[in-house]
Amino acid sequence: MREDGKPVASRLASEEEYFALCDVAGELNAGVLQLTQGALHTREQIPWIDRLARRTGRPVVWQSILHRWSQPDLWREQLEQLEPTFQDGDRAYALTNTVPIVNRFNLKNAQVFDEFPLWKNLMFLPEVVRKQAFADPETRPRLRADMMDPPQSIFHRRWELVKIIHVGRPENERFLGKSVAEMAAMRGQDALDAFLDLSVEEDLETTFWNANSGGDPEAMSQIMQSPYVLLGQSDAGAHVEFDAAFGYATTLLGMWVREREALSLEHAVRKLSFEQASVYGIEGRGLLKPGYAADMAIFDPATVKPCEPEWANDYPAGTRRLIQRSEGMHYTVVNGQVIYEDGKLSGELPGQVLRGAAYQPAN
Repeated sequence: MREDGKPVASRLASEEEYFALCDVAGELNAGVLQLTQGALHTREQIPWIDRLARRTGRPVVWQSILHRWSQPDLWREQLEQLEPTFQDGDRAYALTNTVPIVNRFNLKNAQVFDEFPLWKNLMFLPEVVRKQAFADPETRPRLRADMMDPPQSIFHRRWELVKIIHVGRPENERFLGKSVAEMAAMRGQDALDAFLDLSVEEDLETTFWNANSGGDPEAMSQIMQSPYVLLGQSDAGAHVEFDAAFGYATTLLGMWVREREALSLEHAVRKLSFEQASVYGIEGRGLLKPGYAADMAIFDPATVKPCEPEWANDYPAGTRRLIQRSEGMHYTVVNGQVIYEDGKLSGELPGQVLRGAAYQPAN
């Protein structure tokens, strides 16, 4: 939706118009339909997705099935709803991610509270005015009521799940790594008051870590094991300074395979390679066998893992971004040529554009 809360033009299309556009993929018998229907995931979405998959006969990839603190049992119901689609030979794959979708924010740049109107309005005010509003004893109850008003929200409103990862003053370093709830108890305050007071005291420099999803290991293990689910949801760096979700593959191989034994190594590799290639119709990729492209990621299963995100100051105008490195990933081979070896790029560019089945080269 737009900043003013009104829908973008594509959301005004009728179901029949949308389905008619998607019919083209069915007529060509090629392509994948990818979609998301907004941030609040509901049970009503899946019958709509089922109809689209059955009508077009093409794979549908939709976002997403996750364990969500605000709806802790929804994932189970979603998987059960998908089963009839696959039993009848149609495909409506949900995406899931191996890493919680994390926001790192302070009250200079927070988007975490945009669903709450008063909070969102304050975030557009100049910082000086914003600080005054956050500190104002008359505004504080309104902020509390604004956050608690919707019966269902994306933000879980559980301060024990929001961590402090950076402070602006040395005397507050004792709060690093603590949750807001723990910090509030140490200060003898209510959690919301402590959250706002600490931020105001530090000129809004206090940085917080929050994840609304993916927090229950048992639930996420069952989701990732499902044949109806694809692994992915990396943002590929799109969120720049709010998140770094590059490490979903190394997190899968390290935490979920080696440490938690949620999947076998073979199952995980298949989920990251051949299963993706098959759904997207990318021929000659995803397996090591004669006649296929020699694409390989060579890693040590005993050590592979993602590193903590770090800041890189390499964007224009002095802007920084979050990057994420890995350990235990030794080589990347594309079309038989090594392009990455132990942390260094070789400079070779042997890749090519991957084309779908409907592609016809120009004469």
